[in-house]
Amino acid sequence: MYETLRFTVEENVGWVRLAREARLNAINPKMVDELRAVVAAVRADESVRALVFIGAGRAFSAGADIAELKAMSTGTAFLRFLERIQGVYDEIEALDRPTIAALNGLAYGGGCELAIACDLRLMAESAKLGVPEILIGMLPGGGGTQRLPRLLPPAVAKQMIFFGEPLDAQTAVRHGVANAVVPDAELENTARGWAKRLSVLPPLALHAAKQLVRAAGNADLASGLAAERQAVAFLYGTEDGREGLRAFLEKRSATFRGR
Repeated sequence: MYETLRFTVEENVGWVRLAREARLNAINPKMVDELRAVVAAVRADESVRALVFIGAGRAFSAGADIAELKAMSTGTAFLRFLERIQGVYDEIEALDRPTIAALNGLAYGGGCELAIACDLRLMAESAKLGVPEILIGMLPGGGGTQRLPRLLPPAVAKQMIFFGEPLDAQTAVRHGVANAVVPDAELENTARGWAKRLSVLPPLALHAAKQLVRAAGNADLASGLAAERQAVAFLYGTEDGREGLRAFLEKRSATFRGR
């Protein structure tokens, strides 16, 4: 069904494996379309409780496929590509399931921008996160100039963008743009463990948490607190909310159904 990636579901966890290995999983228009199709499939399947992105081979993604971009006949075609890639990353960020980027190697350009559109980032020890577009006379066009400063201290984001210098895994964790660094051989199993933990948590509460945290950067404190109250009150009245309270009082594990 897919040409540029592989999508599977294992025990309520969706796995998106970027699969243009010979091109270091470079992102082309076809991959953008297929990422959008995956997001739509996940949105329509309530059994998928978490989504993991990982690369095939030795890279997460080297970024946009420069050869294909260069072949675009007009600036208008290039602008449409940027609109599409920004659009699908927006959809990933807004998805009502938690997302994990498991960075198994370099994540440059559009690969970095895919990673920072996800909720959580795990990095292999050898992984690097960067936006080197300045080195070819360009700038990040998939959201890098906007999302990096929301995740990093502004001076660090500027250093990455101005010099095109990547962050190694340890530095990325230290600055807070990545959640954890693990040995290369343990990356996939660690991502599987994190996703499995997320998959048994209450879906409605996770979605509300995503919305609240995302909005916190743009809302004043009073508005944010009001939204938080509304969300918690709503969750209190859900089946999952009642199940969680019962399970706590009965000293057992809760079973959440997303209702």
